[in-house]
Amino acid sequence: MSAFDPFDENLAEIINIPYFFYLVDHPEGRVLFDSGAHPAFITDPRSRLGDAAGQWQIEVRQNDDVVSQLATLGVSTSDISHVALSHLHYDHAGGVEFFPEATFYVQREELPFAYWPPVYQRGVYVRKDFDHPVAWKELRGRYDVFGDGSVVLFPTPGHTPGHQSMLVRLDGRPVILIGDAAYLPGKMRDRILPAASLVWSPDAMVHSWEEIEDLERQHDAELLFTHNLHWEGNTKIAPDEWYE
Repeated sequence: MSAFDPFDENLAEIINIPYFFYLVDHPEGRVLFDSGAHPAFITDPRSRLGDAAGQWQIEVRQNDDVVSQLATLGVSTSDISHVALSHLHYDHAGGVEFFPEATFYVQREELPFAYWPPVYQRGVYVRKDFDHPVAWKELRGRYDVFGDGSVVLFPTPGHTPGHQSMLVRLDGRPVILIGDAAYLPGKMRDRILPAASLVWSPDAMVHSWEEIEDLERQHDAELLFTHNLHWEGNTKIAPDEWYE
C-alpha cells in the first residue's frame, strides 16, 4: 500500500491491483486505450523486467493479455485502427508489437522519457515493449481522434511527463479513462500523492487532477481508474457489460 500512499495507516499491507485496458467502438474505427502487459509476464516476468519483477510480485494469468482479451469479444488485432497509450510503462505498453497496422498516439514528451528514463523509473520502462516500427503520432496537447468530440485525448502529466488520459463521450454518460494520472479515487480527492518513485512531478500531477475534475464536472463524466483497488462491483467488464 505504501506505493499508493507512503503515509497510509496500512502502508505495509500487500495489495493486489488490477490493470485495465479499454476498447472504444466508434463508427469510424476501433480505439484501444492502453495495451496491458506483454504475454511473457504470464510465464516469466523476469524475462521482461529483470529483478524489478520481484519488487512488484507481478502475476499475469493466462489470457490476461490484450490479444486474448480482444479475442473474447470477437475482435482481432487487425481490427484496431487506433491505439492511444496513456504512457509507456510495462503494464500499459506491453501489447504494442501486436498492432503493426494501427496508429499509435502518445504525447510528445513520453517517447524520449521512455527511451532514457531517470533512475527512479528505469525499472518500469521495458524498451522492447515500445521499440517497434509502428506509426507513432506524437501529440502536442489535446487531440480529437475522430474530429467529432467523442474520443478526446488530453495531457495529464505528473506520473510521467507525457502521460495522457481520454474523454469518451458515449450516448449515455461520458467516461474519462484516467490511466495512471491517479491510482485511487479517494487519494486523488484528498490530494494524497503516491510514492516518489511513481511521480515525475508532484505539481504537474496535482494540476492534472484539477483538470480531470474540471472535465468530470463539465461533462458529468464517470472516472475509470486503471488500478482501482475497489473495481469489483464498480466496474463494467466486457463481454458481460459495456459502457454505452
